[in-house]
Amino acid sequence: SISICSNYDIFLTRDCLAYARVKPAVNQIETHPYFQRDSLVKFCQKHGVCVTAHTPLGGATANTEWFGSVSCLDDPVLKGLAKKYNKTVAQIVLRWGIQRNTVIIPKSSKVERLEENFLVFDFELTKEDMDFIRTIDRKYRTNQPAKFWGIDLYA
Repeated sequence: SISICSNYDIFLTRDCLAYARVKPAVNQIETHPYFQRDSLVKFCQKHGVCVTAHTPLGGATANTEWFGSVSCLDDPVLKGLAKKYNKTVAQIVLRWGIQRNTVIIPKSSKVERLEENFLVFDFELTKEDMDFIRTIDRKYRTNQPAKFWGIDLYA
């Protein structure tokens, strides 16, 4: 049997590891440069739980249109790194996710972007650039379905 968590924070993941008969193999979470969740990612990895980033590009256009979110793809730091490596900002963000040892599952309906998303294995970000990306974490969730559904979670 395989157990998968979805959107478990560090406390739910800890509880699941403590009480589940079948330990989770995967925790699928939102994580990208603006919502890095470093403590959760490291906790999962320390306990043998693979982290899958379901929104590795920060939701890009869809979340900007649906939720009014700010996209990390417009960030000047990431744009500068894209220029440095002669890659797109999306490729820099995907490579960052790979180098964090997270599984990335970017979504696109455009064939050229799907192809572009595969072109991330011919370069590696330096440690300094990985650290530089760490500085842009805003702890900013872009995937906000409650807004989409018109629900106020805090009422």
